[in-house]
Amino acid sequence: MKNFALVSLLTASVAFAQIPAEMDGMEYETRADGTFLIGGPTYAFDRPMSAGGLHSESELWTPAKMRDRLLFNRWSGTPSWTPLEPGIWVKTGNELGDLIYQDFITENDDRPENRTPILEGGFRSPSYKGLWATARFFQDDHFCSGAYAYRRDMVDGNYTHLGANWAMFSTAYGGLGYTNSLVNASVLAGEEYLWFYTASSHWVPAHYKPRVEARADIKDLSVTVAYEDIEFENLHKKEEGARKEVNGSVYYKCGKACQQKFYQIAAGVAFRAVDDEGTVYTELEEDRVMWSFLEMRVQPLQRLTADVTFGVNERDWLVQDSIQYLAPAPENMGVVVGVKNISGSRLNPLADTKEFYDGREIDLTADGQMNLIQAYASYVDTLGGFVSIGGRGSIWAEHGAETFDVDEYDYNEEYGLNTRFGNVSRVDAWIKGLSAEMSLNTWYRDMFKFTAMAGFEHIDGPIDEAEVTPAEFYTGFMGDWLLNKTFKISHSLRYRSDAKWNLRSKDPMVVKGDWTWDASFSQQFPKYGISLTGTLMHVLADEEMETVNGGYDRIRFICQAKKTF
Repeated sequence: MKNFALVSLLTASVAFAQIPAEMDGMEYETRADGTFLIGGPTYAFDRPMSAGGLHSESELWTPAKMRDRLLFNRWSGTPSWTPLEPGIWVKTGNELGDLIYQDFITENDDRPENRTPILEGGFRSPSYKGLWATARFFQDDHFCSGAYAYRRDMVDGNYTHLGANWAMFSTAYGGLGYTNSLVNASVLAGEEYLWFYTASSHWVPAHYKPRVEARADIKDLSVTVAYEDIEFENLHKKEEGARKEVNGSVYYKCGKACQQKFYQIAAGVAFRAVDDEGTVYTELEEDRVMWSFLEMRVQPLQRLTADVTFGVNERDWLVQDSIQYLAPAPENMGVVVGVKNISGSRLNPLADTKEFYDGREIDLTADGQMNLIQAYASYVDTLGGFVSIGGRGSIWAEHGAETFDVDEYDYNEEYGLNTRFGNVSRVDAWIKGLSAEMSLNTWYRDMFKFTAMAGFEHIDGPIDEAEVTPAEFYTGFMGDWLLNKTFKISHSLRYRSDAKWNLRSKDPMVVKGDWTWDASFSQQFPKYGISLTGTLMHVLADEEMETVNGGYDRIRFICQAKKTF
């Protein structure tokens, strides 16, 4: 078990950055270990270098994402409707270069254009006999300027709760909850403005008025149900439509009885049902989908673990399985070897099946199936109680990767936007990859932690048929300092090599690699439960667009004040 803990420590240190995320669900923004291309808070290409295959992690359905949002064929943690812990908080931030700052340092003729903020405020009350209340308003205007003019002319009004930047999402909700030793339940209701990024590369606005979500965790049973009344509009085409949707899931996990045996098991059902009227830009076949799934972990030996997740319905099937072995190793060293497989007819079987735009139809499903197999190994070795070194490597091969078969590209000269028409298809060939990563960790009690890491990946095959050609290598340096047990300084310096969008525009878009430095400063007042945090993001890097028709990733400052109850 000690060795297993060491390997888990290595995995955690690579996967999670110390810099706080700009918003819930945007943790990929500060990660160094792969290709993370951000088009906006509601759309990103997020692929860890060790993942295997060519798909973005957001495209793949897993049971862990059941309570995340399904935003046009992708699972997203943003905007999150997960109730936060008891407390009260405010957060704001701006892309540096705003006119307020420029008043002090530039003449009128030299001022850049106005920049955009994020805003958040909310509370969750302490429990009174188990009952509590919560409310939250949050919107993220960052990354919104790329297609700003097109989106502004597409909708009536500012399309946000507050401000005039046509934010990628603007959410407000409130509700009640009940928590005790057996039950954790909540009902939230609110209004939301949100922009989807479609397969054809259009930004589509959706106004939720209202959205209602109920959650309940009762011992080993979890239930989620959401009702969404969505309005769509497009003043460019003088179109409008509406969708009423009910979605949710029921999930049961075998509890203590299974944990005492050599197996663990869980099962559930996820579902969606829609009622469309007018122009809604997407279609769900038969207006409904139900997805039954089973999870199982078998541990016949203390060092050997097998996991499998299997889902099926009348249209699709998806299997994700792995076998992992904790190899014998010297004291203070952990070595894990394993193999995993993903096979199925569709990465996201709950998503819509067709898209419609400008009189064109796009099929979002592909014939056949994809098969991905990956072998991997990782190790960590602790030296002297304050230094550890580790590494991991993998080889993988994928056949039938999901891609897009383009029939026609279009370029809108008025707004400078690229769009495409065609159908989702498959790469009818094997694509192979080899990746390796190394890390160095050092620490001193709880006062200091430092991680250095580097990795590379080489991919062979018809890579230009993939949506994105991932970065070939990365490096990152992260550190935490805790002074006087109350003041924390965190920083992250990282580099990612070039990546390329192959199929979103007639001429592939190369996203140049660059250095990025993020830094966070947090002062804690434990006696009062108060924390003050300021974060600088995207320092050093060029201000560039990372996704076709996306927004510019600019230097920005974010600050938060929070009191916990």
